[in-house]
Amino acid sequence: MSNPESSVPNKIAPFTDNWAYLKTELAWLDRLLMVAVSRQKREVQELDDFALSGEDRVTRHWWKGIISFTGQPGYDNVRPPKVPRNNGSYAQQLEARIAASQQHGVVLALPQLRDRLQLTLFEKNVLLLALAPEVNQRFGRLYSYLQYQHDESDWDLPTVDLCLRLLCRNDQEWRRSRPLIAPESRLLSLGLVEWVSPEDTTLLSRHLRLTDSLIAYLLAEAPEDTLLESWPPAAAPSPDQGIATTQHPWTDLVLPTPQLTQLQTIAAAGPGTMVLLTGPSGTGKTLAAQVLATDLNLPLVTVDLSTLTPDAEGNLPALDDLTQLPPCVLLLKQSPHWFGRNPTVDAVLVQAWVVQRRQQPGLTLLSSTYLQSVKPSWRQAMTGIVEFPRPDVAARTVLWQRAIPPGIKKERTLRWPTIAQQLALTGGEIEALAQTAVALARQAEPPLLTLDCLQQALALHHPSLKLARPKPSRRRPK
Repeated sequence: MSNPESSVPNKIAPFTDNWAYLKTELAWLDRLLMVAVSRQKREVQELDDFALSGEDRVTRHWWKGIISFTGQPGYDNVRPPKVPRNNGSYAQQLEARIAASQQHGVVLALPQLRDRLQLTLFEKNVLLLALAPEVNQRFGRLYSYLQYQHDESDWDLPTVDLCLRLLCRNDQEWRRSRPLIAPESRLLSLGLVEWVSPEDTTLLSRHLRLTDSLIAYLLAEAPEDTLLESWPPAAAPSPDQGIATTQHPWTDLVLPTPQLTQLQTIAAAGPGTMVLLTGPSGTGKTLAAQVLATDLNLPLVTVDLSTLTPDAEGNLPALDDLTQLPPCVLLLKQSPHWFGRNPTVDAVLVQAWVVQRRQQPGLTLLSSTYLQSVKPSWRQAMTGIVEFPRPDVAARTVLWQRAIPPGIKKERTLRWPTIAQQLALTGGEIEALAQTAVALARQAEPPLLTLDCLQQALALHHPSLKLARPKPSRRRPK
């Protein structure tokens, strides 16, 4: 089978210049607007056919949810099922072309601004909406038509309401996106957009306009990097965003020399590195990701792919979030859900995402319990594969010594090499067992870790395992 990563770029042509990119984006926006216009015309026609007075028109948002114009009841349980659509393909293909353009040295103004400020997809598209009337008045007329039904204005600039209606697919996206164009949002605080409506109106009724300097930059045939200096780069993400920042030095790892050398080589590799980490649970894959993040001075972002599933329409909104990450070490747990033999996500979307991810600064790590669970073609596409073995007796001895806090005393008969010899556990299993045993030891005064503490912990975590009691030492008679 062909390499899933290399099979995509060969079909992707870079943009020739900034205007070629803008034409593609504006063509997408035109299609989006025409769908909205068609939907609004249909709603207006239905309203005119049914309404008998102005009051009926005013209250249409109430009765349209109850009355169906096809003669069928409009209850939830008889709504026709939605046809699956692949809405993410355009965004993924566009990002692949942007990445190809960057490889060829073609400067694209809006993507460059997005990457510098770490704008979300919604924020980027809001800028595109506000830029479109500066390129063609047709967009302004379409905005005016779509907005006239809501605020009876004749503006050729988009309102906050129109941005939300066009760019949000559901209530959750609407709630998440509204603060991004509020008065305290980055778009306004950085001077990218400005209000052109009275301040005493509602937020949804306000119109957005790009600043003159931003318009000049976005429409330039050859955008200059110096113009970007007007807008400071995005700050590093804060810990409350679910991004790990704990420091883990290389000495935290207890691994054989070959695996340790592989990881150190990964740390020295350049951007776009994508590595597969395989091994039983508890062998150190997550800790290795933490150590690499510390060494590279980057935040660690951990995503469990088993929790990301397509919606009823076959879309995966989480892909948008993963394409907008700041420079980081990205750890994808349960990678077979995307990269396995029976993935839960469309392979085309995953391929396009991998192409884009390789163009971004940072490191990508895929985690899997079994090497064979990952599709062979994806294994070949990886920069490297690191297999984490179960620790041997020597490694388990070190892990036991580290798992017990320094302030906890133990019985003289407890010897870590002996325990390591008897219990063939992974580092994660040793850590969990030690935590329970230490909690039991703290019940004594003073705290004392005994064989009974370990036996009780074993009975909880591994009922089938037992520790043999040490034989009493025999002293030779004098």
